[in-house]
Amino acid sequence: MGRICLLLLLIAAPAAFATDVTFFDAKVWADRDEKSLSAEQQLALAQSQAPVVQAAMSSCLVANGPDPFSFVVVVELDSAGKVLRTWRRGDSQVAVCFQSMAAKATLFSPPKSPFYSSFEMNLPASAISH
Repeated sequence: MGRICLLLLLIAAPAAFATDVTFFDAKVWADRDEKSLSAEQQLALAQSQAPVVQAAMSSCLVANGPDPFSFVVVVELDSAGKVLRTWRRGDSQVAVCFQSMAAKATLFSPPKSPFYSSFEMNLPASAISH
């Protein structure tokens, strides 16, 4: 019985720890992973992120208005570039909307899995014309 409990604990432990990843952990990993890319891979990542940013910002700004915002969304990618999980710093409606859209994205196929990347978005009040 003791062996069965230990075996169950060993199987369940990684899943339990996987859900405990904080935004700050994910952001550190994203910075690390992005820095590890070659120049060609960085370009491929940026090109795969551009349509996500364009679609999300178009949709999110229309739905929530052109208010100032600053937020970061971190994504975890699988080997095919599909977003598995997201984390967000920033509570604006635009940030929440952007995270929701990013969660459905597929980016470039990273050199390793999991791979973490971040979207850092900032629209200061001075950039909004009234």
